[in-house]
Amino acid sequence: MREGLVSLAALGVLLASVAAAQENAVRNPGFEEKSAGGQVAGWPERKPVYRFVDGAGRNGSCGLAFDNRDPKFYSFPSQKLDLQPGRCYAFEVWVRTEGLTGDESGATICMEWSAADGKYLGGAYAEGVRGTSDGWVKVRGVTRVLPTNAVRVSVSPYVRRGMTGKAWFDDLSVTRTFPPLVSALSASCYRHAAAGGPVTFSAGLALAESGVGVGEVTGTFVIEDAAGKAVRTAAPDALTPECARLTVDASARAAGAYTVRFSLATRDGASKGAAETRFSRVERLPARRAYIDEHRRLIVDGSPFFPLGMYWSSVKEPDLEIYARSPFNCLMPYGSPSTNQMDACQARGLKVIYSIKDFYSGTRWAPAGMKTEDDEQAEIRRRVALHGRHSALIAWYINDEMPIEMAGRLAARQRLMEELDPDHPTWVVLYQYNQVRSYMATFDVIGTDPYPIPGKPAGLALEWTRTTRDQSYGTRAVWQVPQVFDWGAYRKGDERAKSRAPTLEEMRAMAWQCVAAGANGLVFYSFFDLFKMKDRDPFEKRWADVCKMAEEVKRFVPVLLSAEPAPAVACEGDSTVEVRAWRKGGEVYLLAVNGGDGPASATVSVAGGFGSVRAEFGRAPAVREGGKLAFSFAPLEPVMVRLAEPAAR
Repeated sequence: MREGLVSLAALGVLLASVAAAQENAVRNPGFEEKSAGGQVAGWPERKPVYRFVDGAGRNGSCGLAFDNRDPKFYSFPSQKLDLQPGRCYAFEVWVRTEGLTGDESGATICMEWSAADGKYLGGAYAEGVRGTSDGWVKVRGVTRVLPTNAVRVSVSPYVRRGMTGKAWFDDLSVTRTFPPLVSALSASCYRHAAAGGPVTFSAGLALAESGVGVGEVTGTFVIEDAAGKAVRTAAPDALTPECARLTVDASARAAGAYTVRFSLATRDGASKGAAETRFSRVERLPARRAYIDEHRRLIVDGSPFFPLGMYWSSVKEPDLEIYARSPFNCLMPYGSPSTNQMDACQARGLKVIYSIKDFYSGTRWAPAGMKTEDDEQAEIRRRVALHGRHSALIAWYINDEMPIEMAGRLAARQRLMEELDPDHPTWVVLYQYNQVRSYMATFDVIGTDPYPIPGKPAGLALEWTRTTRDQSYGTRAVWQVPQVFDWGAYRKGDERAKSRAPTLEEMRAMAWQCVAAGANGLVFYSFFDLFKMKDRDPFEKRWADVCKMAEEVKRFVPVLLSAEPAPAVACEGDSTVEVRAWRKGGEVYLLAVNGGDGPASATVSVAGGFGSVRAEFGRAPAVREGGKLAFSFAPLEPVMVRLAEPAAR
């Protein structure tokens, strides 16, 4: 809070909030309470793997012990909690491990929530502990706002799927938490620099999560020059529970470095939160080999480029020969390529998104010798020096689903990459699609990765992309990661047998849903998984379907990259419908998708009207009175129509 006096009323509210926040919602969190029959109250066992053992907890108390030798076993104890929707919660557990091995993050804790019909609505999953721990370690996570339709909320101490070894759990807690009222402040221009024109500054807010109304606060933007002098102070142009925005004309500012600050205060002036970002007004934008332009397109060597790629494990020449004959134009290999492998990609006309996402000491995938942040920086500097000027490079992959608790380190990594390589953007991918605004200081390009098939509806791709776009305020390039793989590649036994890959129809639907909701690139997961299910799904058949889907997207890439001013479109109808428009060569291309598993309808109006209507794919809409298009969609149907300019009146 700001220095100065705090009213007794405000102090009382603050103390009450702190007390409420500390109430543990977990019943019997230390497993000490037992029934007359000796059962641990509030917790089921999952014998023989999960058992409650006296003396196995911290300080010799009762603890939950995990001892597993079967990687196919996957079940764990859970407790239903009495929590209120519309709030955020912190959850934690103490864990100890011994010889815990497998590909996952280890012994951990999660919270999950579902609707009245049992439908999974979401969850929060903490980074766990694997191997052999150095004593007891606290594992912690934070939820987003629990949705209003969340009826069942549970907490689970558990070991991730497919892992074997031993682990112990004790002293769980779930408490209400109040996220910072103001999260990251970001600029709409690429890497905080503009040569002129409008620039919008957006500050993420968490008013609803904290029970604060818009009418109870005031916000102030201050722009300071390099000497710390305020050159403009202004109220936000818009203030909502999620965001405060201010748009300025950069042309009105002298060239130089600036700091932009946003602060939020209650009506009595007590500070509640603040954030800042840097901004540069330049006479001319620097020449870069690859960057994101004002239309959120990737520009490579002066030309717009739509990343249409796939995740790889490592680069192998025989696979490159197959891939080079496909519609794809880039790849993201987890196994960071050597110079020879980069050369092999470039020789085949393929671009590379280079992964340095594992270089965070103390995390699961960090190299064994990477113990400190100095080690991280040394390796990153080495990789940038080796590959930063390679003609195949188009972006750096710097974060794969790291938790929000690492936001400070992730923002520092982004700053380091801006310093080391001004010539290439950074890309991060999150499953935390509804927390993107809290990561805004950590990337140039954002992606999220919905993998719904077969357990969830394919329309998850639309929902996640919409949220990703909105959480980044519509100001960042979005390269989405749709599913083409079969979850069976990661499952065993009955779970493997019950899984399946997305059908061609589902892959098409998810790809076009992402584009309709604002994606500027698609990097599918994954090429290497297509080889893993050959016993029931031969690679040749799956690859043919994947290529057929990608070929359709490729055919429209010139349209998707067009920067000609497109008319505004308005859509009325089912919420599962999304529309997006482009103009190219005197014609308007309108993409309309149905993200629902059932039929849908919508009426779309196009500013300025249109002439003839031609369907490029999907069913052509009917033209209604007043120059409106009436769409009737089959389940998951995407439709692309070409609209001629209206006849001159």
